[in-house]
Amino acid sequence: MAVTLLLITHDNIGSSLLSTATNMMGTPPLVCINLKITSQMDIDQGYAEANKLCEALDETDDLLIATDIYGSTPSNIATRLTENKSSSHRLIITGINLPMLVRIMNYAHLNLSELAQKACSTASDSIFIVDKKHICD
Repeated sequence: MAVTLLLITHDNIGSSLLSTATNMMGTPPLVCINLKITSQMDIDQGYAEANKLCEALDETDDLLIATDIYGSTPSNIATRLTENKSSSHRLIITGINLPMLVRIMNYAHLNLSELAQKACSTASDSIFIVDKKHICD
């Protein structure tokens, strides 16, 4: 069963991340879809667009939904996308960043749960305080 990645982010965050990761990695090894949520969109409009994208996907595929900020409009849209579907076929991760996206692309062969765990562990593993005296993680 394949995993599809749906990025739901504010403005151009998702498209910038996806463009940068694709430039680094080459062609993504999984289907990656980006939904840009603007300040002019309300949650119902964003949900309708996200739902339309999901309806166009293969129903047998799993869906990893990545958002930028937990509790924000993109995150709330993602939550609504999972309300009527089995949680075994759709998972949400928040706080998407470039290291997470690169890791998702590198481990696209994993199942949905493993891929989500890999992305989340990367988030904390890739943040450091760096100065001349010490490195803290």
